[in-house]
Amino acid sequence: MRALLEMPKGKGPYPGIVVCFHMGGLDEFSEWVVADLARQGYAAIAPDHYHWLPPGVGPDRRREFLTDDGLAEDLAVSCSYLEGLADVDGARLGILGHCMGGRTTLLGAGVDKRYKAACIWYGGSAFKALGEGPSPVDRIPNITAKVIGFFGNDDKNPSPDDVSKIDAAMTKAGVQHIFHRYDKASHAFMNNFGDRYVEAAAKDSWAKAAVFLKETLGG
Repeated sequence: MRALLEMPKGKGPYPGIVVCFHMGGLDEFSEWVVADLARQGYAAIAPDHYHWLPPGVGPDRRREFLTDDGLAEDLAVSCSYLEGLADVDGARLGILGHCMGGRTTLLGAGVDKRYKAACIWYGGSAFKALGEGPSPVDRIPNITAKVIGFFGNDDKNPSPDDVSKIDAAMTKAGVQHIFHRYDKASHAFMNNFGDRYVEAAAKDSWAKAAVFLKETLGG
């Protein structure tokens, strides 16, 4: 499986973060996220989940071939890879993602207790499983990581009502979390290479995530 990997400058051990990509895959936005996390002091790896797609099949057909079991396997391998690096502290691991990656982040936190922190940006379609098994929302009671989430109030997937339901599920399960919601922001508001970028919401959410990660992982 192909993956992006960036390491911080200086001497470790560093905390590690698994980055879950958005629908665009390992594109320039994914490269920016991984590189900026490294600048903040985190070893960051972003696995290419699209290796599950047959040759010649594009991301527009991803739902035909991606399963939650397959995504979880990719995340587990990536997390283990970080743990095995001499300069990474395996006791300080996090996971984050945007869009499709926000859903994948929720899934990963619900199947792997190694994560201490999870950052979710507008992860839609989290109430339905890909393939067999529970949905990411149904896995919320298994989460042991601290969670921070960022959502646009103009988004349709997840809608503000969806976000409230996820918030309530985490509260019921006793998951430590905080959600931030932004007016005049829709899906993909943090993608600074896309046409739905909202600068104020993007910069505020990334700054809040940086503080959260530093507090939980010590970056």
